[in-house]
Amino acid sequence: MFASFYLARRYFLRGAAKHISFISIISCLGVALGVFALIVVISVMNGFDNDLMDRLLKFNYHLTIETPEKELLPAIKERIDKIKGVKNSSIILQTQVFAKIDRYIVPLMVKGFDLNDENEAKNFYQYVKKDLKNGGFFVGEGLYDRLGLQDSLEYYPLDKNFKLKEEKLRGFFRMGIYDIDNNYLIADLDKARSLSPNYYMFLGVHIKNPMEARQIKNIITQQFPMGLSVSTWMDNQVLLSALKLEKLTMFVLLSLIALVASFNIFATLMVKVVEKTKDIGVLKALGFTSGKILAIFSLQGVFLGLIGVFLGTASGLGLCLLMQKYHFIKIPVDIYSIEYLPVFINYRDIFLIAILGLLFSFVSSLFPAIRASRLSPCEALRYE
Repeated sequence: MFASFYLARRYFLRGAAKHISFISIISCLGVALGVFALIVVISVMNGFDNDLMDRLLKFNYHLTIETPEKELLPAIKERIDKIKGVKNSSIILQTQVFAKIDRYIVPLMVKGFDLNDENEAKNFYQYVKKDLKNGGFFVGEGLYDRLGLQDSLEYYPLDKNFKLKEEKLRGFFRMGIYDIDNNYLIADLDKARSLSPNYYMFLGVHIKNPMEARQIKNIITQQFPMGLSVSTWMDNQVLLSALKLEKLTMFVLLSLIALVASFNIFATLMVKVVEKTKDIGVLKALGFTSGKILAIFSLQGVFLGLIGVFLGTASGLGLCLLMQKYHFIKIPVDIYSIEYLPVFINYRDIFLIAILGLLFSFVSSLFPAIRASRLSPCEALRYE
């Protein structure tokens, strides 16, 4: 095995013709480009996914707890807050109003929570662009622009007495999520409750680690045998499946770059097999087995793959770290609701990409190596 490794190293980046070394360099750069593109694009997609999930989970809740006996929610809240892993919980109210804009009626969702609660206020006010300090509605900037609102809103509450009312606007917020910014009004819990006798109340729970939502759900269902309905953000399989499918599709498509680049390794080793035909005959005449010849040429493919994967991983990871720290690639904030290209480095993904690059390189080297190992000494030496 040592002899095979030594000869593979000698043949590596060497050839009787100068173009052999050039082809080897191109092969390495092709693999490096494929790995580089995969790492950068997957990291950017992870960044967008994390940014979207972060905004969704900050406005919504990791767990929602429902009970037909709404008067029990304050007592349930006190017990939920004491569970290990729970960050905080809040009583949430949702109802609907019908905004009157000129001659049109526009249905809008109203979400009410306790703005006097420190955690809730901190969570919401990071998205508030302007607070006029009165008791009216916070309205999404998209909704404000779409409906051409001024300083007040005329609406019909969700009530059998369909009577037109008017409410001052308290301020504006921007979540960066189209549906929320264009269809929601935010109000204090008491204000939202006074809008209509028809409303839906539940307990929203934030936990310290969102990935433990199902474990916390199991704890809650065990501690409250009274028939509470508990759901988690992870139950939204449509969104999670869409994000996973998007990432998988992009991974497969970009993997084709590394696959095509690996064909350069195939071509390089095929040329080397032809060039080293005499050497193969001499080695076999000296007693080298087909397995050792196979190892010589497959190791060259692995060497090319290692160099390409190293260069691609180093450059891709380096660029991602720079983008993560300095945010020098700007994007339209009015479209993406973020000023720079988000990057999240998942080292598990990078490891898988590196393994994939090496696998493509090894597989591409097998056919030339097998062909070299099957040459008979007589056939190989006949070229001389």
